[in-house]
Amino acid sequence: MRFRARSRQPGEAEQLYNWHLRPGAFTLLVPPWEWVRLLSPDGHLQPDELRHLQVSPLRLNWWARHREFRAGRGFVDVQERGPFARWRHQHDAIPGPSGCWLVDEVDFELPLAPFSHLVAPLIRGQMTTMFAYRHLVTSQLRSLVQPLKPGRYAISGASGTLGRVLSAALTTAGHQVLRLVRRPVNSADEVYWDATDDRPMPELEALDGFVHLAGRGILDGDFREGHRAEIDSSRGQVTACLVRSLARLNRPPGVFVSASGIGYYGHRPEGECAEDQPAGSDFLAQVCVRWEVASEPIESVGTRRVCLRIAPVLTLRGGALVPLYYSCLAGPSWRIGNGRQPFSWISLEDTLGMMLAALADERWSGAVNCTAPQPAWLGECARLVGDTLGGRPHLAVPEKLARLGLGRRSGLLLEGCLGVPVRALKLGYRFLHPDLGSCLRQALGRLAPEEYASDWSFEWYPGL
Repeated sequence: MRFRARSRQPGEAEQLYNWHLRPGAFTLLVPPWEWVRLLSPDGHLQPDELRHLQVSPLRLNWWARHREFRAGRGFVDVQERGPFARWRHQHDAIPGPSGCWLVDEVDFELPLAPFSHLVAPLIRGQMTTMFAYRHLVTSQLRSLVQPLKPGRYAISGASGTLGRVLSAALTTAGHQVLRLVRRPVNSADEVYWDATDDRPMPELEALDGFVHLAGRGILDGDFREGHRAEIDSSRGQVTACLVRSLARLNRPPGVFVSASGIGYYGHRPEGECAEDQPAGSDFLAQVCVRWEVASEPIESVGTRRVCLRIAPVLTLRGGALVPLYYSCLAGPSWRIGNGRQPFSWISLEDTLGMMLAALADERWSGAVNCTAPQPAWLGECARLVGDTLGGRPHLAVPEKLARLGLGRRSGLLLEGCLGVPVRALKLGYRFLHPDLGSCLRQALGRLAPEEYASDWSFEWYPGL
């Protein structure tokens, strides 16, 4: 079997080629609904490099050799051992009169032929969806605003969902990224961080920017008193300690971008929440207040400070969309009560875009709502997930039953606000996914043909 995927991409062919070789490219290109794990480091791709992957829930091992490098134009990866009887994937970056072309040509053979021909239609559909996603994401991420010059950036929380993707986006663009870790360092791009020690870390001198994403997961516990204390201290106290450490450097970072939460506004069932609205009074709202206040002292040393009030990020890489996705795969989509709970949301691509804009654009400062411009209702989101996955039936869980089953965590589903990104829009940010439907289609691998990358084509070679 053989196919060819082709799309027009922004920039020059050599830039596109270099993007694919840099650390993090593999992380960005793997569709989040595919079970693929890279066991080798996702470093700078080298000629004759052998990469070890595991694929499918069966954890099948796959060793791919990268060779036939043509500087500025392309390379080939060939399966040496793995689940296919044969696999050869040629990556090409071809100059064009306006931008360039990304071309993937794959020649492969399924094992156990001719019996495997029975699943060939499924494989064809999977390959089409996978490469449509790869080409679209390549175009989207390379089009995001980036700092103009290659710089040095550090990230706390780099192992989390947002941290991994941000790190990959920066390294593929040619920047150096240092990742703060709380264990012994394993590589040159890691810096040991004691979150209770406010002494300066020499490795962080003269950073162009620092992105602070660390914090105890809100969904990673029972939301009782002990868990709440961890949520609070991992944001307010840890941020204050980190800021003191950075402020004591001889050359503090040029910009400090800190995560906050759209929960800053508390539960507001009516009306939209722009950045000028006051904070709420509930637990998560006050956590966000202390979180943001803790980063204010960094401004005293001339560092620009941005607090992104991030809404729930809709991605299968992690977060609230994952259980909803698997629930709908197995059966109906579920809403809580009447489904009219306010729901602020944002796509992974736009979260990344706003973080990069905050690093690159000197006009970004203070609090910025990191939300899509069209907030929704939670029941609408559940319904759209079911529809996107093929028209699942829509059922309701009584609100009293939800409160009984979820306990203190029920407020995370039954309360919310309609956050709107007024400041980001005024600063000229252009959303890749302004509406919930387009966000879910990309996140769940159900893109419509008109949403593919520019001049997209996908062709199976007949008879092969």
